[in-house]
Amino acid sequence: MDNLINHWWLIPVVFLTAIITAVSGAGGGVLLLGLMGLVLPAPAVIPLHGAVMSVQNAFRGGLLLRYVDWRFVGIGAFGSVIGALLAGPVAVSLPETWMQGLLAVGLLYLVWAPKLKKPPEFKWIKPDVGVMLIAVGVSAISMLIGAAGVLFSAIRRRGGRAKEGVLADQSWLMLVQHGMKLVVFGLAGFAFGPYLPLIVSMMAMGLLGTYVGVVLLKRIDTVWFDRIFKVVVTLLALVMLGKIVLR
Repeated sequence: MDNLINHWWLIPVVFLTAIITAVSGAGGGVLLLGLMGLVLPAPAVIPLHGAVMSVQNAFRGGLLLRYVDWRFVGIGAFGSVIGALLAGPVAVSLPETWMQGLLAVGLLYLVWAPKLKKPPEFKWIKPDVGVMLIAVGVSAISMLIGAAGVLFSAIRRRGGRAKEGVLADQSWLMLVQHGMKLVVFGLAGFAFGPYLPLIVSMMAMGLLGTYVGVVLLKRIDTVWFDRIFKVVVTLLALVMLGKIVLR
C-alpha cells in the first residue's frame, strides 16, 4: 500500500500513456517506462511495466482482433519466447546502475533512431525465418530495456499495411513479450506483492485509456503526439543518465 500512496500519480499517467499507445503504437509505453524509471527501483521497473502493459496489449489486441495477421503473430511469438529466454538471465542479474543506464540509452535510441521503411532482406533467408529472427532480437532488447514495440511497428509498416493492422499485430506480439518478463522475473524471485495495489490500479486505468485511444485511433492526428513524445522522453532519459553521473 505504501507504493500506491507514494506513487499515486503514476495512475493518471497510465491513462494518458495508454491513449498514446493505442493511437501511435509504442510511444505511450516508452513514456511510461521513463517515468517509472525516475521513481521506482531499477530492478522493479521492467517487471512492473511488463505487468501493466500486458493487460493493455491484451485489451487493445482484442479490440482490433479482426485486423490481426495471425501467421506473422504466431511466428513472431515463437521468436519472442526464444529471445526472452536468451536475454532473461542477463536482465535479472544486471546491477541497478547498469539497468538504469541501459534503460536511458535505450529510450534515446527508440525515439531518435531512424525508423526502418522495410526490414533488411537476405535472399538466403526465407521470409518466415527472417520474421522469427527479428522477433528474437526485438524480444531480447525488450527484456533488457523494457520497451521495443516501436521496432515491430517499423517492421509492419512496410508494404502499406493499415495502421489498425500494424497496431493489432504489435499488440499480440508485445503481449507475449511482456508476459515473458513476468515469467522470467517471477522465476528469478522478484516480489510483486508489495507493488500489487499499485499494479492493479495502473492496470485498471490502462484499460480505460486503451479504450479511449482505440476510439480516437481514426480521428486524431498523431504528428503532434510524435513531436511532444520525443521531447518528453528525451528529457526523461537525460535526467536518468544525470542521476547515474551524480551518484
